[in-house]
Amino acid sequence: MRRWTWVVLTAILLVVLVVTGRLDKQDRQLSFLIPGVAGNSISGSDDKNWKEYQNNYDGFSLAYPEDWQQEVIPGVATILTKAGYVKLTVLAQPLGKISAEEYVLYSNRSLQEGWGGIKLQDQKKVNLRGYSAWQFDWTRPQLGPGDLNYYREYDLVDGKTVYTFMLKSNQANFAAATKDLNRIILTFKPLPAAGAPPLPPAPPVRREVAIEGQHHRLVIPADKTLWGILNPHKLGQMQYFDKLLPLEKQLDFKFQFLITYAAFDTKFNTAELQKIYNDNRVLMVALQPWWYGKKNDTSLIGLIQGKYDSILRVWARQFKNLGDPVFVRFGNEMNGDWSTWSAWYTGKDTDIYKMAWEHVYNLFKAEGANNVIFVFNPHDRSFPNFKWNNYLLYYPGDKTVDWIGLTGYNNGTSYAADVWRDFDAIYDPLYREYMHYFPDKPFMITEFSSNEEGGDKAAWIRQCFQHMTTRYPNIKIAVWFNQVDGKWLYNLDSSPRSFAAFKEGLKDPHYQFQAVVPR
Repeated sequence: MRRWTWVVLTAILLVVLVVTGRLDKQDRQLSFLIPGVAGNSISGSDDKNWKEYQNNYDGFSLAYPEDWQQEVIPGVATILTKAGYVKLTVLAQPLGKISAEEYVLYSNRSLQEGWGGIKLQDQKKVNLRGYSAWQFDWTRPQLGPGDLNYYREYDLVDGKTVYTFMLKSNQANFAAATKDLNRIILTFKPLPAAGAPPLPPAPPVRREVAIEGQHHRLVIPADKTLWGILNPHKLGQMQYFDKLLPLEKQLDFKFQFLITYAAFDTKFNTAELQKIYNDNRVLMVALQPWWYGKKNDTSLIGLIQGKYDSILRVWARQFKNLGDPVFVRFGNEMNGDWSTWSAWYTGKDTDIYKMAWEHVYNLFKAEGANNVIFVFNPHDRSFPNFKWNNYLLYYPGDKTVDWIGLTGYNNGTSYAADVWRDFDAIYDPLYREYMHYFPDKPFMITEFSSNEEGGDKAAWIRQCFQHMTTRYPNIKIAVWFNQVDGKWLYNLDSSPRSFAAFKEGLKDPHYQFQAVVPR
């Protein structure tokens, strides 16, 4: 064979090897142009076995490594995990009236602002397999052993839906985990979304509450509901009785359940706390992890790091020393962006809230505050109403939650965005949904009220009293928010008719009983 023939053959062989190498390299990276094909078993670039998954609720299919665990919340999220290695949350967000850019950039505001120690490493628009998409890479401080604090997110736009793939890993595994994410993206296919299945009717329940304390028992019979109140008072210093006793005299009713708020700068007057229990009442405290009124306060991160343990220990000891039931609702309304402990401030990572909850719970237990009862309390409507902000993603788990709190207000029409909502319009769907997800927990309405503007508040109150125990028997405590809040007239005496309706409702035998019984 002639010399030039050998030269040509050698050149061809070299070209084949280079091209093969390129293709092999492309197989190990994300291809932006080649559509993925899902099969029953897919072999990844590292010879992993992959399994197919089809989510008909949210409308997509994909494949993922078979050694990853899967959790599906229908209509909310698909969560894929491998312990110590990766967590991938997949969300399908219908856009409605907003644009994809508005959704993506608002949702990721914390990355731009650097809240909570977030460091944005990369942000860019990309063409992902023909889809317009955003890519975000960021890190934050590691909050404990095993905490996954390296993130990559892709937001794929398909018509009026954005598919969000939010992955987190640790520094050691981030490169490998993002390669797995790239392979998952190759298999992704959008499908028609059926939506979440309808919830079944709320199961019937007859739950009696009996909680033992050193000095009192809290007893709520199965057919009754305990009424409580948030009445104007001085936070920390309390002095609750100054304005409460005159109101109770007018109503001819004693509220045996009182609530207050606390931030990191709150110092409780121990003598005033004790006065509440000496008067045969029980207290609930909303422990809010911030410095009162501080804008963009992400103290939730510092809480997990132990920076506020000394404050938490003082509270735990004060509550323990009361000896009787003390209800604590930690970080209430976490699914509202007005709460600086919302995931909106922490890169949409709801696990950070759960870490904070666990930290507080464990600290209280370590201090021996076993009389403290923990209440998980979202708002009835998420703001923003995006799937990454769904209250179920914040739930810490049955082991550390004792009661479920419901909060739904009738805002009336004082502001342009407000809509009048009847009591049943708020609590019928909310009760059904919570009974589906938390059937073994007692419920309380931790705070609620109706505005005077926009409808008949007296009729709203009457419906509330008539249906509370009959339609919603698992609601064992209900707390009226008796204050004016901006333009919202939530106070009982916003009109003579409203006050009279409330006073009449309290006469119902379902609400007339002694719940806090001295021992």
